[in-house]
Amino acid sequence: MAELLEPLPDALEKDLAALNGETRIAAVATDLRLDGKFGEEWLCVTAERLLVYEPNGSAPKKRFEIKLTEVKDPQVEGLIGGGALVLKLDGKPAEILRFSNAQQRKFGRITKYLADVAKHHAKLAKGEKPEKDPVLAEDEEEAKRCEKCKLLLPEGSKVCPACLSKGKVLKRMLGYLQPYWTKMALISIVMLLSTGLALVPPYLSKPLFDVVLAPKAGLELATEERFRMLGWLVLGLVGALALGQLFKVVLGRLVIHVSTSLTHDLRAQLFSHLQFLSVRFFDKRQTGALIARVTRDTQALDAVLMEGMNFLLVNILTLVGIGVVLFVTNWKLAFLVLVPVPLVLFLSHRVWRRVITLWHRSGHLNSRLSATVGDSLSGVRVVKAFAKEEREITRFNERSGEVRDADVEFELVWTSLFPILWLLISSGGLLVTYVGGRWVLGQEIEIGTLIMFQGYLGMFYGPMQYLSNWFNYLARSFAAAERVFEILDASPDVPDSDNAIAIPKVKGDVEFKDVVFGYEKHKPVLEKVSFKVQAGEMIGLVGQSGAGKSTTINLISRFYDVTDGHIFIDGVDIKKIRQHDLRSQIGIVLQEPFLFNGTISENVAYGKPGATFEEIIAAAKAANAHDFICQRADGYDSQVGERGQGLSGGERQRISIARAILHNPRILILDEATSSVDSDTEKQIQEAIARLVKGRTTFAIAHRLSTLRNADKLVVLKEGKLAEMGTHAELMEKKGEFFRLVQLQEEMSKIVAIGG
Repeated sequence: MAELLEPLPDALEKDLAALNGETRIAAVATDLRLDGKFGEEWLCVTAERLLVYEPNGSAPKKRFEIKLTEVKDPQVEGLIGGGALVLKLDGKPAEILRFSNAQQRKFGRITKYLADVAKHHAKLAKGEKPEKDPVLAEDEEEAKRCEKCKLLLPEGSKVCPACLSKGKVLKRMLGYLQPYWTKMALISIVMLLSTGLALVPPYLSKPLFDVVLAPKAGLELATEERFRMLGWLVLGLVGALALGQLFKVVLGRLVIHVSTSLTHDLRAQLFSHLQFLSVRFFDKRQTGALIARVTRDTQALDAVLMEGMNFLLVNILTLVGIGVVLFVTNWKLAFLVLVPVPLVLFLSHRVWRRVITLWHRSGHLNSRLSATVGDSLSGVRVVKAFAKEEREITRFNERSGEVRDADVEFELVWTSLFPILWLLISSGGLLVTYVGGRWVLGQEIEIGTLIMFQGYLGMFYGPMQYLSNWFNYLARSFAAAERVFEILDASPDVPDSDNAIAIPKVKGDVEFKDVVFGYEKHKPVLEKVSFKVQAGEMIGLVGQSGAGKSTTINLISRFYDVTDGHIFIDGVDIKKIRQHDLRSQIGIVLQEPFLFNGTISENVAYGKPGATFEEIIAAAKAANAHDFICQRADGYDSQVGERGQGLSGGERQRISIARAILHNPRILILDEATSSVDSDTEKQIQEAIARLVKGRTTFAIAHRLSTLRNADKLVVLKEGKLAEMGTHAELMEKKGEFFRLVQLQEEMSKIVAIGG
């Protein structure tokens, strides 16, 4: 039992203690009184009764009490700035208490529990056995919080970015290199050889000075021998440099191949995962921000995996190799090189968290900027229609300015730290120069040894500089990785069940049985809607805006799952049907049809990619689209432009109808398919639709109610409930909600006619 218990006043606790130990389900405070004024009241629900208490000085007084067996039709009624818990008393709805919007979530849970209790007792009263006892549902938002830090988790994800182990992120990132392990092994070998060759030139400088150019007294060689040795040493230097460059060419070619393939794999996996996420995921996100993740963030991830990791390995190998040579040659001088290293590592660690935070912020603001650009360019016609170019420029400049400020703050931190780190690192070289110089002057070491050390120091500080800058790489990659993994870890809200049934061909029977649905569970859009549709029937969905018409067709397509009740297709619960089988047999013609950037023929054949040209033409003819297509210079090869903007609204609509005809669905959905076209175009579209609906189960939403005269049934929705159902003639004769809507539309038509 998921109880909802808040602290109550002591006097109220004493009063509740007198309920003979009844199990307490919920005890919560509300912040509005019944008259709508701010003030505290308390709702208590036990296993047997519901009670409401109001303030009465220091001793709260019981204002309302009812047994749970008597609770009828509990609902949350939306009010301005809040809501009310409503029960049916003596056959009439009555407000029991009120609450503000901040309290909606908990009272929505309680209302759902009371509704389940009412159903439970209603079944018992009929002698039926309930499937299960009512249970107070878990708080959905609380379930979406991290158990450790209590922050809200990203939508659809079970991973908390704040608590995510950086080690696990790094391990997961490296996992993407696994398919390329043979090439990565070859890259590592080439790196190792290249690093070894890079150590040769400084090492040869010791005999070059100590034996050939400036030998110590007593070690002089004959002039010819010195010339011969000079030639061999220079030849060795040339060979080492040439081989080193050859290895770099091989390394570069290998890295390019793996890097580009890896970027493609990341983009493909992320895009593929996005395709199978539920509609609800996209409802709460901006398209531009998602595009940034597929493009920008995957590239950042690839940069650190290939460039970052590979060059990290090169530089670590270089440091290890140089360190070994230096310590073998003269451990005292080598120790001086390492003196500043602990302080460098300490400062890098201290600034790490700050850098990560700033890069996260920069990534978030870049996503917002991408979303703003996407919005503005997609809606360019609206922008120009309202002459709001300056407003969009201002909005873009504000977003871009935020990105600039975030990047400046990040770079200021980094550019302030880097010179300090470099100064500390270089101090080791200065120590070697001073101390080594004294030892040369004191003849404790040869000048060749000091020059070799200086050569290696130039190579040593380069990797040290890279490793200090690698924190920058790592910060960017972690921020990008977490944004990418947030999407990859998101799971669909509407998944296929484990035992999903394959139905390659549906008949078309549809049944709604006590369907309850809300985009937010405590705010139902549909309430206990039930109706049956026989295969091949045409159903008109009628109702005012917000009545639930579009929601109904969204549920038939299973873009969302019902909160309660069932939807059956051919007698099978829609949740048990494979989504691919279901949607591949549903065709949708929208009020604003979406065409993809491409040719007319490609758009017509979208639902059937292997269609022949003859099939495409036949579908276009059936949709009354063939004539206007042929009038175009390129005919069926004409480009439609982005979102089909190269065509008129009516032309786009007929292309979408042709697409549906070729798709040949068993269930057809028409969402106000003729609402935004002129009369002549509407006539052509209506003719095309008449051909399209034959033999199919059709659900049609139309703004002109007269166009639904030929529907087999009309389903009339009002405030999310089924108001009435019947043929056009039956409902007109009944003079109910449908009759009222028709009369209202006729009155509006008269007003428009007079005004016109």
